Amino acid sequence: MFFFIIIAGFILPWVLGIYLYKQAPKLFFTIAPITALTAVTCNQAGSHMGLWKVHHMPTVVLFDSILLDFGIFTIAGVWFSYLLCYKKKNPVLLLVLFISGMAAIEYISLLLNIVDYNESWSFFYTALMYVAGFIILHMTTNKLEKLGVFP
Repeated sequence: MFFFIIIAGFILPWVLGIYLYKQAPKLFFTIAPITALTAVTCNQAGSHMGLWKVHHMPTVVLFDSILLDFGIFTIAGVWFSYLLCYKKKNPVLLLVLFISGMAAIEYISLLLNIVDYNESWSFFYTALMYVAGFIILHMTTNKLEKLGVFP
């Protein structure tokens, strides 16, 4: 499981991220830190409160999700903002696609037993976290655009 998470959750997203960096480097100095901080905060809080567990390194809680936090979650947020701000795609369509996509990845992780939920947590709550996260990211991207930070 650990190598799968390294490859699918960190390396592959950053291969796509390097391409995106060449297109819009400002996103990596603005949006990437915001999405990484959000992911680390949410995942560490959930792990330490016992709401979920990632099964690849159970002895070191910090490492349970850090590759995912700095990988797929960060790069998904940057792609979302890139498509929203630089490519002027429909915000509602982007929200639906990115929330559904991240929720689908989460669901597959549940099916593969990569992540396990406590009885007090459910997939519905996780989906709500993605909804809130992408809506906040949408508002942040709009604000940075109004401030003239990008494009």
